[in-house]
Amino acid sequence: MRRYGASLVRPVAEAMEATRAHGAVALERGAEAASEARRQGNAALRSSAETAEALRKAGVQAAQTSAEMIQQGTEVARANWQHGAEACQRGMHEASAAWRKAAPYVDKAILLVNVACALAIGGFLTLGIMLACKPLKPSRMHHGAFDRMFWVTQGLYLVAFSIPALVATVQCGILRNGFESWPTWLNIELWLGVLKFQVGRAVFFIGAGFYVFPLMANFGLAADVELWTVILSYFLGILSLLSGSFLLIFEGLLSVYIRQALYDRVPQTAP
Repeated sequence: MRRYGASLVRPVAEAMEATRAHGAVALERGAEAASEARRQGNAALRSSAETAEALRKAGVQAAQTSAEMIQQGTEVARANWQHGAEACQRGMHEASAAWRKAAPYVDKAILLVNVACALAIGGFLTLGIMLACKPLKPSRMHHGAFDRMFWVTQGLYLVAFSIPALVATVQCGILRNGFESWPTWLNIELWLGVLKFQVGRAVFFIGAGFYVFPLMANFGLAADVELWTVILSYFLGILSLLSGSFLLIFEGLLSVYIRQALYDRVPQTAP
């Protein structure tokens, strides 16, 4: 029995010894593989660190280059702006000097245009009275009294808007005076509104020109009007448009270069 037991134990011991030997070999190989992996990992980490450092240096260099370019661009823009401002100032000074020389002649032309505007307003009043008083053709009165009142209203509108414009044109544009000496109870500044300004009157004359130009021709479709009234309407419309445009342009230029207040006189002698 002892011999039989020994024969059974020996193979088991040999198998255990072989397993231990294989395990030791596998453990040694695993340690070598781990060491190799660690070396490769360290090498990869070192390479990544070097790459990151190179990228950081490149980024710093690019940032410095960008900052220098921005600084140069800012300096160039500042220099160009300064040059443009100086050129604009020189141009304004030269233009102002030229306008000071031409101002007396332009001012006289504006005075004459205001006289023409006052005469045009007289024509507006005449047309307004004709619209209000002239009877219509019976065949054109499709709405009865409403048709008649339409043209009466048009005439009254024209008269009502023309009277303040006439007062402002004569007092401010021709006489070149304000309204300080007028009675305060009239509240003249209130009911004249923007017409006390030359630019306001210019806008009024432009609008009135567009309104008056076809007025009598259209009225002739509803009433018997003479040819001279239609021609007068055309003439007044064109005169009003041209006068308003002239005042708007040249009075604005004088206000920019010469005048400092609303009723300042323009020097009548060239400097």
